[in-house]
Amino acid sequence: MLHGAPTLLMRALREDANRPRPHYFRLSGTLLIFLFLIVAHASSGGISSPGLRFFQMISFLNLALIVLAGSSYFATAITEEKEQGTLGLLHLAGVSPLGLLLGKSTSRLISVLLVFLAQLPFALLAITLGGITVRQIIAIDVSLAAFLIMVANVALLLSVLCQRSGLACSWMFLGLTGLLLGVYYGDDSLAQLVRRKFLSADSPLVTFGTDALTALNKVSIITRINEVLETGFDGPIAGAQVWLHLLVSLIAFALSWLAFDRFTRYADVSKPARGWLPQSKTRWRLLVGRPWRWAFVWKDYHFIAGGHALALLKLAGYPLLLALMWRYQEALHTVTGLHFPSLSRRVMAIIIGGELILSASRMFHEELKWGTLPSVASLPQSVVVTAYGKFLGCLLGIIPATVVLGVLVLLVPPGKGSEDLWREPAWWLLGMEFLVLLHLTALLSLTVKWGALALAVATLLVVNALLALPVSLIAASLMATFEERSALISPVIYMGLSICVLLQVFIAIGVRQAAAR
Repeated sequence: MLHGAPTLLMRALREDANRPRPHYFRLSGTLLIFLFLIVAHASSGGISSPGLRFFQMISFLNLALIVLAGSSYFATAITEEKEQGTLGLLHLAGVSPLGLLLGKSTSRLISVLLVFLAQLPFALLAITLGGITVRQIIAIDVSLAAFLIMVANVALLLSVLCQRSGLACSWMFLGLTGLLLGVYYGDDSLAQLVRRKFLSADSPLVTFGTDALTALNKVSIITRINEVLETGFDGPIAGAQVWLHLLVSLIAFALSWLAFDRFTRYADVSKPARGWLPQSKTRWRLLVGRPWRWAFVWKDYHFIAGGHALALLKLAGYPLLLALMWRYQEALHTVTGLHFPSLSRRVMAIIIGGELILSASRMFHEELKWGTLPSVASLPQSVVVTAYGKFLGCLLGIIPATVVLGVLVLLVPPGKGSEDLWREPAWWLLGMEFLVLLHLTALLSLTVKWGALALAVATLLVVNALLALPVSLIAASLMATFEERSALISPVIYMGLSICVLLQVFIAIGVRQAAAR
């Protein structure tokens, strides 16, 4: 029954020990905790319970790392075997389904647990800063470990059910963020709907929703962390949240075992996905046609951005989404506090940003994944020209969303107050950070198998947290000199564009190095 599990486990652990990248990741996590410790020690004179605040930062940082690992690392345990076409070879070698699941998932779980284990000595130093006890530290670590085990097994289930890694990672990320945010904010949103009389307080739907959200909120990992970190905590080390998450992980693993043969029997996807491209020759000539003069623009527009077929679906789907928002605009206003014109423009802007980020994460990753990057780098043109051609092809994919947003702006122009937003440094800072995120995602897609977007978001958040104090001091000095907030716009644009140019240089170097491997 467990035939092959020890072999796969030992092979994965040896590979993890021999590669330098996992050790760098653990070292960077430890150094980040050390920086948090320095910040907590430096500010210990101005706040009460600095040790409690320090360990709270560690706890939510680890929670974010678990979400990122579940959205990328764990969700590709089986799908990468499907894409490499090695599942059949493993079956021929006599590896049982249970052995394959244990061998692939346990090694990844141990690797992530080692990251948290390296943080434990620094976490115990929080006791010396005051405000926290050993019991609280142990309770938080046990709760996070249970949540990690649940995330690993649910991601394993999605990896069995999905054909490709990208789909499994997307579903896992949406599920985790929806669960954490929905449980945390869902009760308040439901109460607002009842208060605005969109739903009756006595209806079975409201009663069931309130009871379900209340029960889930009590066993949520965020609620558990806040509960344990309260001053004077004397509860059990393993609460209801721990046992529920372990039960869910057991059920998810059992479902993975039962569904393994059904969803992996004909799971050979060892060739690049064509996305929305039609398979019929007639439809191919109609919607795709011959390659353009700029071949990489044509290729990435059709194979990554979806081409004409997906563009037509977007032109039909986005107005339908806006029509649904118009139909339920009062309920949406109750939840978001925004009227339909402002909400619709923001939704379309978010969609455009999401399409750009998704294209940035796939632009080089698809070439690297299917081994075509050396051929691309050997073409008689510079890597920079090739990269810009690929970017332009992906950029063509946002034309439908841009057209819909333009029509919205023409039909319902923004108010007079929106003109002041162009003089607000915060909006320029947000735009520059988005550009940096695009470049960082493209760069990381050359170095990691999956989860480049999640890792880029995490890197940007950590850098923002570390640079928040010095940047605030610089901004305050500029404000004192020029006495206008608009004086901060030029430095923000200069720094953002400088970082983007630097990241483009790193991307060009990374493409050459990846092609040489």
